Amino acid sequence: MLKNVFRTVAVKKASKQIQLVDALTEESPILAMLPMQASSDGLKNAYEKVISITGAKLLPLDGVLPTINKEGTLSTTTLSLMGGQIEVGEDKANEYGGHIKYFADQMPLILRETGNAIEQSIFTNSFRDYCLTTGNFQSAGGALADKMNTMVCVKYTPGETIGLYNENGFGRGQVFDMLPLSGGAVYKDSNGVLVYGMRIKSHIGIQLAHERNVSAIVNIDLTPDGTSDTGYKALPTLAQINKMIRDARGNPANTAIYCNHAVMDAIGEAYKGSMMSLPGDARDFNTALAEWKGISIIPSYNIEESTEEVVS
Repeated sequence: MLKNVFRTVAVKKASKQIQLVDALTEESPILAMLPMQASSDGLKNAYEKVISITGAKLLPLDGVLPTINKEGTLSTTTLSLMGGQIEVGEDKANEYGGHIKYFADQMPLILRETGNAIEQSIFTNSFRDYCLTTGNFQSAGGALADKMNTMVCVKYTPGETIGLYNENGFGRGQVFDMLPLSGGAVYKDSNGVLVYGMRIKSHIGIQLAHERNVSAIVNIDLTPDGTSDTGYKALPTLAQINKMIRDARGNPANTAIYCNHAVMDAIGEAYKGSMMSLPGDARDFNTALAEWKGISIIPSYNIEESTEEVVS
């Protein structure tokens, strides 16, 4: 089971913003269940990327001890800004019952969409792109332009493959730093209209420091095909899914598989004996879950369905 995940850490660190955390993660299960650690220096996290390790060996008594060593390079991951600003006209705010009430009522909807966008970026721009860059991927064989799908396997290890948060913000009991613009007074917007405004900010990062921890299967084509054994044009084989897990050194304790709901439904239908469904609250999150060899499959509606280019 994944530990120290975003939602748990955020609720613990920012108990006064639980409703905001709930709104952000309500429809974003990958973000909600993303294992996290505090960055080493605010908006930056310094780490050592291991190049090689020479370990100890079994020797006879009084044997000559070998040299043990670890070689690596110092690197830095910079956290990304998550935020925006909202404005409301003075008259509309007054009719609504005040700008504070207006902003409070709008935040859940805004943060839900924010969580959706962040989750899509985590899957596509972090995990998927990393696999394409490192070459740690297989192809399911699909070849129809703009119709492909991807599934990704991620093994989380502290210091290597992990989500990052800014302890300076969470340490103040805030997932979001919320600041009224113009000191909470009315001001003229870019069109000269009198408005109230507020901006929100937070920071989050994804550290990917070892290519063997993230693997993928690309070119999954879910077009119905009556001639194939699975019923789809290009669905990953059992052997490919198992290899994807091995390529990430996956295990049930710290690994997750991510895909869209269409891919999970297709795999569940084709390989009923290998994928086990779990009740929605089995991991304390309100989302459908399944397991493959004990490893959680976490589907998301924020991963677009059948829209990707073919990966050559």
